[in-house]
Amino acid sequence: MPSFAKPAKRIAWSAVGDEFRQDLDDYLRWCGGADLFAADARPQPLAPRTIRLCSDQVRAALTALVESGADPQQLTALADLVSPRNFKAILTRRYERNGGVANSFDIYFARTLIRIAREWVKLGATELAELNRLAARLPKLTSGLTKKNRAALRQFDDWAAFQGLHALPDQLWAEVKRDRRGNRHTLAKAQAALAIGLLLYTPIRLQNLASLRFGAHLFVRQGRGAISTLEIPAQEVKNRRDLAFDLPPKVARMLLDYANSIAPRIIGHRPERLFVNLDGKAKQPQGVALLIRKTLRKRVGIELTPHQFRHLSARTVLDTEPGAFETVRQLLGHKSLNTTVTAYTGIDSARAARHHYQIIENALASAPLRFGRRGQPRIGRSA
Repeated sequence: MPSFAKPAKRIAWSAVGDEFRQDLDDYLRWCGGADLFAADARPQPLAPRTIRLCSDQVRAALTALVESGADPQQLTALADLVSPRNFKAILTRRYERNGGVANSFDIYFARTLIRIAREWVKLGATELAELNRLAARLPKLTSGLTKKNRAALRQFDDWAAFQGLHALPDQLWAEVKRDRRGNRHTLAKAQAALAIGLLLYTPIRLQNLASLRFGAHLFVRQGRGAISTLEIPAQEVKNRRDLAFDLPPKVARMLLDYANSIAPRIIGHRPERLFVNLDGKAKQPQGVALLIRKTLRKRVGIELTPHQFRHLSARTVLDTEPGAFETVRQLLGHKSLNTTVTAYTGIDSARAARHHYQIIENALASAPLRFGRRGQPRIGRSA
C-alpha cells in the first residue's frame, strides 16, 4: 500500500553515526546533572523539558547542515555543528527556509548551539566571537505580541465573544451532568469544561495544565468557606518560579464532582491525574490542546490556543487597570517585569488610547461646540 504520510522534516537519528549520538547523549546527561558532585558538573542543571528542546534543536541543526551538502556519516561529534564554517551553513539554510523572516525558534536554536560550543566543545574566544557575530545577523523579532496572537485577542473586541467564552464551562458541565451514558464523549466534554474553566482563572502553561494531579497540584476542599488551590512547584515551571492560585468555588465544585463521580463512572476508578484517556492513562499535552481548540471552535466559534489564554488574561487585567504590569507579571509568573512590559505594551497603549478617547468625549459632552453667526466655533454650554 502506498504511504500517505508526510515526509519527515528532520533527519533520522539513524542517519548519523554512533559516535555523534553518543556525544549528544553524554552532553544531555551532563546538562541534566547526572553527577551533581562531578568536578565538571554543570553549575545549573537544565530542566527535562529544556533538555528535550535541546535535543530537538541539535536535530534541526543536523538537518540544516545535511541539506547544505554535508555527509551525515562524517559528523562524529557536536563540535562538527559549531565550527564557524558549519554554523554559518546551518544558519544560512534555516534563514533561506524561513524566507528571510524573523523566527523565534532559529534565534533560540542559535543560542543553544553557542552554549554547546562554549560549555561542551569549549571553543576559544575568537571562534565564540565569530559564532556570536553570525547569530547576531539573524532577523530580529519585533517586541510585543505576534500577528497571530494579536488576531486571537482581536476576537474579544466583541463583548459577546468574551461572555460566550466565560459561559462555556458552565454550559458544558450542565450537559455532562445530564449525560447518563458515561462514555468517552462525556469524559472529553468534562475535561474540556475543566481545562477552559481553569485557564480562564489560572493562566498556566500547557505542559503544567496537562500534568495536573489531584493531591499534588490540585488541592480541592469542601465546606463553607473552604479555599481550594492550584499549586505548581518551581521545579516544574519553565522559569523556576512557584505558582499558586486560589480556585473559584464553581471550578472547585466541578473538580470534586469530576474526581469523585464522573471520571470513576467512566474509567472505573478515581483518577490520579486530571486529564486521562478512557483507559486511565495520561493524556498527552497535544491531546489536551486539541481538545480545547476543537471545543472552542465548535461551541463558540473562537480560535484560541491554551497558551493564548495567558495573553487574554493579560489583556483583561490591562483593560481594567492600564499600566498594571506588575499584576500581570505575578499572574503569569514572569521572572522579569521587562518581559511583561515588552510583551504587552501594545495592549496597554490601546487601552490608554480608549481611555483618552473617553476623556475627550466626556469633555465635549460637558462643553459642546457651538458656532457663532459667522461660522466661527466657540465653546459654551447649550441653553
